[in-house]
Amino acid sequence: MSLSRQDRLSLVDFLPAQDRPTGPWAQILWDLRAPAPMSVWSTRVTAARIHRYDRVRPFVTRGFLLVVLAVLFAYADDARPLAWALLSVGVLQTTLEIYLDGQAHGGARSRFTVVRMLLSWQDDWQWERTLLNATGLLGGLAVPANVLAVLFLTGPGDPGWVKPAALAVALAYANSGIFHVLTDGTYYSANQSLPRFLVTLRAYGWLLVTGVLVAFVALSVHLGKWSPEMVPLAWAACVLPYFVGLKARDCDRSLRAGGEEVALAMNEARDRLAQDFHDMHTGARSLFRALADDEAVSAQVRIDAADFAPMITLVKEMADERAWDAGDKEIALDAVLAQLARDHSLRLTTRLRLGELRPANRELVRQLITTVVSNAAQAMARRAIHDRPVSVSGEVSEGMIHLRISDPLPLIPDGAWCVDGSTLAFMRDRLRRLGGDMTQSEVAGGKEIRGVWSVRPPRLKRESTR
Repeated sequence: MSLSRQDRLSLVDFLPAQDRPTGPWAQILWDLRAPAPMSVWSTRVTAARIHRYDRVRPFVTRGFLLVVLAVLFAYADDARPLAWALLSVGVLQTTLEIYLDGQAHGGARSRFTVVRMLLSWQDDWQWERTLLNATGLLGGLAVPANVLAVLFLTGPGDPGWVKPAALAVALAYANSGIFHVLTDGTYYSANQSLPRFLVTLRAYGWLLVTGVLVAFVALSVHLGKWSPEMVPLAWAACVLPYFVGLKARDCDRSLRAGGEEVALAMNEARDRLAQDFHDMHTGARSLFRALADDEAVSAQVRIDAADFAPMITLVKEMADERAWDAGDKEIALDAVLAQLARDHSLRLTTRLRLGELRPANRELVRQLITTVVSNAAQAMARRAIHDRPVSVSGEVSEGMIHLRISDPLPLIPDGAWCVDGSTLAFMRDRLRRLGGDMTQSEVAGGKEIRGVWSVRPPRLKRESTR
């Protein structure tokens, strides 16, 4: 199954609103239909809000509204017994929500099997996947039950203000319940299994609720359930569901803005850490350069030291997490070459057309360049050559990687070319194991060292797979 663009973007930790227009007037229309900001950041912040900050607050709020609604029912004219029965659904939901929250955060395992089953349902199956849970089902009944009880099961008689007040309280209860559904962590999670139409419908939920409410209010007015002077208040109450969409959009904008700002804050922290490390790297860098020049150590150690010396200076490249991840968590070759030129006072020109290489080939390209260039720089330093032009070029052709490095020095004598234990001999052996070779040739104004090897990894021998 192919992923939609929104699903693909949900795999990003910090997702800016890439399609959001910059114009303030256009932003208003965009926000009205914008989907939930699906990202790891949004899911984690929503989970923290629900489990650490909200806790029982929305349940207690709805419980308080139920108490107010019950008092208004007691004052209302001709409140039918069925109205109290419908009100009891919300009481059951609120009581169960408060009890389950206490059990979930109490640390002790409940002795009731039903409670353990409900908690397991929420934690192991419902969270981040679907909106369906026991208290949510009760809420789906309680919200319309309260509104219908006010509209159709209370009379229009005195005191006349009770009915519009009760409708406002019932709608406040509905707004609270619907808002917490629309801002549930499931909408922000890439693990959701919600139908696509439900995800799309979320932005227009407040409009749908308003339409249903207008229809019910119109029916109750038609049936004579409102005194004439209170009918305008009944119609005015129909605007209250708009605040559900308003709060949900505020929540989404906060998550988007927070995701963008926390990404900047993380990069700033990484930059400070990189700067602190950069300030301490001088001693380590000097050690690596000394190792690269020390013929008493093995060729492998000298190659690694020459390769690592410029990279330790470039540790600040790690500060931008997005760029660092996009580069497969590797310092860019161009940056390594530029640092190599600065370290050895080289006039370096590069022309690399290598495309996308396997990590092993990228590492080999970098190590071959740093090895050959470092050797040439040392030789030019011994000869007191101040103008040090070095050219590096590379390409992939017919399944082979071709790398050429030229400098103004003469050819290395046969007796000194790739002698045993030297870094050049070590690199040539690596290339030969990959079906290639390293040679030198005379060019105008100096020499050129060429490295050639296969793009493909060597075939495994049968015994190596056992």
